[in-house]
Amino acid sequence: MKLHRREFIVLTSSALLGTALRTRAAPPNITGDVCVYGGTASGVMAAVAAAREGCRVVLVEPGRWLGGMTGGGLCHIDWGRPQAVGGTTRKILKDGLTDPQYRKAFKELVRQHNVTVIYEHRLGIVHREGARIRALELDDAPPDRLGCPIPRAKTVGALTVSARVFIDCSYEGDLMAKAGVSYTFGRESTETYGESLAGVRPNLAVYDIDPYNKPGDPDSGLIPLLQDRTMGTLGSADKLTMGYGFRWKFCFDGKGLPIEPLADYDPRMFELYRRGFQKGVKMDIGRRMRKLGVYEPEGGAIHKPGAGNLSRCLWAPTVFGCNAEYPDGDWPTRARIWKFHQEFMAGITHFMRTDPVVPANLKKQALTVGFKPGEFDETSGWPHQLYVREARRMKSAYVLTQKDLEGTTDPSDSVGLASYGVDDWPYATFPLDGKVALQGGEFSILYLDDRHKGIYKIPYRAITPTKSECDNLLVPVCCSASHIAMTSLRMEPVWMILGESAGVAAALALKNDVSVQDVEYGALRAKLLALDQKLERPV
Repeated sequence: MKLHRREFIVLTSSALLGTALRTRAAPPNITGDVCVYGGTASGVMAAVAAAREGCRVVLVEPGRWLGGMTGGGLCHIDWGRPQAVGGTTRKILKDGLTDPQYRKAFKELVRQHNVTVIYEHRLGIVHREGARIRALELDDAPPDRLGCPIPRAKTVGALTVSARVFIDCSYEGDLMAKAGVSYTFGRESTETYGESLAGVRPNLAVYDIDPYNKPGDPDSGLIPLLQDRTMGTLGSADKLTMGYGFRWKFCFDGKGLPIEPLADYDPRMFELYRRGFQKGVKMDIGRRMRKLGVYEPEGGAIHKPGAGNLSRCLWAPTVFGCNAEYPDGDWPTRARIWKFHQEFMAGITHFMRTDPVVPANLKKQALTVGFKPGEFDETSGWPHQLYVREARRMKSAYVLTQKDLEGTTDPSDSVGLASYGVDDWPYATFPLDGKVALQGGEFSILYLDDRHKGIYKIPYRAITPTKSECDNLLVPVCCSASHIAMTSLRMEPVWMILGESAGVAAALALKNDVSVQDVEYGALRAKLLALDQKLERPV
């Protein structure tokens, strides 16, 4: 099948292909040398790096836009230490573009390098032979009008992509998981890797709000937005993931794109906040830890200019813990969680505008707030990328842990540096002794290594699966790391750096006809240094 349109492919617009699909013929096939799944900023870096090495590259993006969070609302991109960022990543990020500018830049970058981009298709089936992936079967599943994934694909098995090497740059690690590679999610215990910061943490805050439908009566059930959870002992493992959210772009001049109320708005949904206001509880107070054992106060807000979702407290533009099922969930589950985040913003805004318990200053702000024009106009101002801070994590030959962040390791096969402190967000909003608690999430840019300024190496072994599980897959985003390590390395510049290194490694594997695990590190290192990738920590 020869495709002349390399920039944008939506197969359902083709009458010929539509006929083929309706008759259940074999799905059309696109062939490349390298297939990158996930058009995140990391995915763009991987695709472009492989293309520069002469590979025919296919980039698959389930949404309509490239760049993931880098073009999806992140606003302030956390570099960590600037001296740790090099390669193409530095060239792209150094000018501090706006979200629309990043999306445009990524689109232009793949066009310049003749990367075939498939939009609005997501992974259905992975076809394997032994330890090798042979092809991906993709489902046609365009996002809805607000950018949210649809629960069910329009056409299952709409397209296949064949390649010799695959790179999973999705935030969820779907290709990795469906390829049969070992992975985990949630929080390890302190014993798993000997990490003092791991596992269940002290509660971030406890608010004197009765959590039960009938105050004082646990048998009456929980009020909306609370999760029926009981936390384990400190340091124990669980399957909770730090909170997600959107990075909203607001304006307050009355000229913004409207935040419309829900058609089925139910004021009872926000009983949690109503009780807080009625009782005078300071719901906008939280805390954070920037140095071990030293806490600082942190305030919160629903509508905040700038970065948007930056509130480690109850009064935040998300409900911490509502994303618990997302990492290993199917698309109906993920679509429900994604849509909940959108509906929460619409609902809480209407609650603030209309409910008599809301303080006058908050009501005044809510009456003027709208989405900033020019940021996400295609989706009526709603950001099109949910901030999936962490999902699955691969388990392979080298697992990055707290020890790497502490500077006590020195892997010999570095393919990039990371340099942000431990940084997480609350994991659950749950009842505790007749009150409401936020679990964990106190770490905020917590550096553990002064000698190297918090800079540490990420080895090639951490982005390659165990060879017996899959020998032609690279995983730069959901790489092999503990939860504590992932709270640090999860920053967009790091994933972009690893994406570029993965693209170069994929090309070397093809050139030398070897598995990705058998790529000669000396040759890879030379090519990465030629790209000005930073591979060594400062002494």
